[in-house]
Amino acid sequence: MKTLRDESGNVLILTALSFTILLSCLAIATDIGSMFYTKHRLQTLADSAAMAAALEIGACGTNHCGVMTTAATAALTEGGSSTPTLFTQCAAASGTGLLLTINNGPCAMGSSDPNNGKTNYVEAVVTLNQPTFFAGIFGISTIQISARAEAGKATADGSGIGMDILGTSGQTLTLNSGANITDQAGDSCGLQVNSSGTPAVMEDSGATVNASSYKVVGSVTDNGGSYTPAPTTGAAAVPDPIQAEINAGTISVPSQPADSPTNTSTVSGATTLQPGYYPSGINFNGSGYTVTLTSGGVYYMGGSVNIGAITINQTGTGGVTIYMASGGLTMNSAANVNLTAPTSGQQAGMVIWQATGDTNAMILDSASNSNWNGAVYVPSAQLTLNGGSTATAYGMVVAQSVMLDSAISLGNCGSGGGNGSTTIALAE
Repeated sequence: MKTLRDESGNVLILTALSFTILLSCLAIATDIGSMFYTKHRLQTLADSAAMAAALEIGACGTNHCGVMTTAATAALTEGGSSTPTLFTQCAAASGTGLLLTINNGPCAMGSSDPNNGKTNYVEAVVTLNQPTFFAGIFGISTIQISARAEAGKATADGSGIGMDILGTSGQTLTLNSGANITDQAGDSCGLQVNSSGTPAVMEDSGATVNASSYKVVGSVTDNGGSYTPAPTTGAAAVPDPIQAEINAGTISVPSQPADSPTNTSTVSGATTLQPGYYPSGINFNGSGYTVTLTSGGVYYMGGSVNIGAITINQTGTGGVTIYMASGGLTMNSAANVNLTAPTSGQQAGMVIWQATGDTNAMILDSASNSNWNGAVYVPSAQLTLNGGSTATAYGMVVAQSVMLDSAISLGNCGSGGGNGSTTIALAE
C-alpha cells in the first residue's frame, strides 16, 4: 500500500507534460510570428508596386499597359524580392513563389471598393505561399499570405484633373457658344481654374462641361451654359503639376539636340520627318497630303509650326514629343494630327510641350482635328480651339488660359504629365 501512495515521480510527469504544452505553444507562436512578419513585408511590397504602377498612369494608352506592369515588377525586385509571376485585372493568381497582380482599375474587392473600376487608380495584390515550421504536424504545410494596396490621383475628391488652367488673375476660361469640355467614360477627369478673377470663367449659352469635378478659385459668369457638376467657386488653387514633376526630376525639359537629318522650314508634300532640332520651325503648306513623324525622340522647334489642311501621323515605337522652344503652334482648317507621347524616358507622357515663358498662343482653327495621347503643356500661353475644332487628349491639358468655341475631350487623366509623381498617393 505504501508503494501506491508514493508520489515521488509526479513532478517529473507534470514537468514533461508542461514542456509538451509549452513547446506546442512555442511552435504555434513561431508560425504565427513568421506569418505576421511575412504579411508586413508583403504589404510593403504591395504599397511599392501600387505606387510605381500609378506613377505610369499618364504614360499608358491602355489599362495595365506594359510600362505600368514593368514599373510594378521593378518595385518588387528593387526591394530585394525575387521576380514575381505577373497577373493582371483580377486574373486567378496561381503558382509557386511570389505572385503579383496589377489591376487598373481596382477589382479585387468588387463593388465594396469605392474605387472599383476607376482607371485613375491602380491596385496591387502580392501573394506568397509560405511553408510552415511546425503546422505541418497538423497537415498544414503552407499558408497563403496576401497583401493589397491602391494608389492613384491624390485630389480632395479622389478624381483626376483633366484640364488645369494656371492663370491666377482675370478671365482665364472662356466658353463660347458651342464649347464642350467632356471626359471619356470612366476616366473621371476634373476641370480646375486657378484664377481668382471676377469672373475667372465666362460661359455663354450653348457651352457645356461634363467632368468629375469643376473647381474655380474665383467666380463664374454664366449666360446659360450647361455643366455637370455645377462649378465649385472659391476653391483652393492647385499648383502646376507638370512643373512640380520637372522640379522633382521625374521629367526633364528637353535639351536642344543636333539638327534633324530631315531639317526643313517648309513642307509642301508627303514626307517622313525625323526627330531633332528644327531651328526655324516648320510651315506645312498646301493640303491633302500626309506627313509621317518617326517615333523615338523630340522634335525641338526653334520657331513656329503652322499646319495646313493635311494629316500628320507617326510611325515606329518610342513616341513623339513636340517641344516648342519658341514660336507658336497653329493647326489651320481641316488639319488632322494624331500623336502619342513616349512611355518612358525624361519626356514620358509629354506629347506637346511649349516652353515656359513662350506666350505665343496654341491655336486649333475651324474644322481641325487632333488626338493627343499624352499631356499638352502650354504654361505661359493661351490654348484656343476655334469653331468646328475637336481635340482628344488622353492625358492632362495644362495652359495659362483657355478659349473654346469647339469641343475637347479628356481621358486617362490620373496623373499630371509623364509620370505624375507629385500627384500620386496611396489610397488604400
